[in-house]
Amino acid sequence: MTIRVEFTPSNRVDVRVDGLMLRADVDAAKHQIHDLMQAHGRCVIMIRLETGMLGMQALVSWDDIDVDQYIKQHVIRLAVVGDLRWRDSALLYLFNSMVPFQIEYFPAAHEELANAWLTHP
Repeated sequence: MTIRVEFTPSNRVDVRVDGLMLRADVDAAKHQIHDLMQAHGRCVIMIRLETGMLGMQALVSWDDIDVDQYIKQHVIRLAVVGDLRWRDSALLYLFNSMVPFQIEYFPAAHEELANAWLTHP
């Protein structure tokens, strides 16, 4: 599996992405996040792009799905940690300027800073 979703204390969702991001895996992860938010309320999200990340499935439609609006309304902050070569693609995919919460991208070496940013606004 290329995407793993885990809930941690303090209403935090940790997402790890490895390999090639397939549309079906992304949609399944969104449904998991939606279900966690329904059970626990608003959350912060940490997305880690692992060193084995290869990119996103080409030639598919990355349109929103039914749970996206709910997720957007229940995210407090979102941090992405990974190799800087993925920064622009990740922020474009997440529509950094079009969501009602803050998103920051951190280099892999700055994961502690990303954790602090998520928990201490």
